[in-house]
Amino acid sequence: MKRFILSIAASVMAFAALCADFDPLAADIEANIRHPEVPAKAAQAVSSSMNQLVRTLRGAGYSVRAVRDGQVVLVTIPAVQLFAPGSTALRPEASSALRPLMPYINRTDNYKVIVAAHSDDTGDEVYADRLTADRANAVDEFFFALNSNADTGIIPYGLGADEPVEANNSIAGRAANRRIEIYFVPTQEYIDKVRRRRN
Repeated sequence: MKRFILSIAASVMAFAALCADFDPLAADIEANIRHPEVPAKAAQAVSSSMNQLVRTLRGAGYSVRAVRDGQVVLVTIPAVQLFAPGSTALRPEASSALRPLMPYINRTDNYKVIVAAHSDDTGDEVYADRLTADRANAVDEFFFALNSNADTGIIPYGLGADEPVEANNSIAGRAANRRIEIYFVPTQEYIDKVRRRRN
């Protein structure tokens, strides 16, 4: 029994060390979306709580869905709403699409925010990668400026044409693939708060 308890304690300590060593700026987007992991006992409560954010943002007119078993909220904005074709500078009217998200981005105690820019498959891979990286950074810089030049903790990714949501063989399909995705991932602090409220 003592050996079993020691084994559990070692596993918990190893998991805690693994979480402490996680560097979101060095991780790929999939790892960042998965981290931190929500314990099974808290999964339903976190999903239910995050669903409130889905409803709020949907009510504000955003295209929103829950991913990662309902634990992560994904907002999708067509690139044309934010950028002119081929441009990496935000349109003046982009502010009206981005500014309403600032109160949620500022909740760094609740959410880790990931911005991912995507393109269609026109142009070469190097161009698409550079375009989307610059667009993700432009969105990050917009929120940085809106936050009085204080860090928001946003993690930007330019993903090029690697993750299409539609076939690139039509105008509508290519337009759907040119998008900005903003992920709200619950932080460990948020997970702990939800667990405490449910107990």
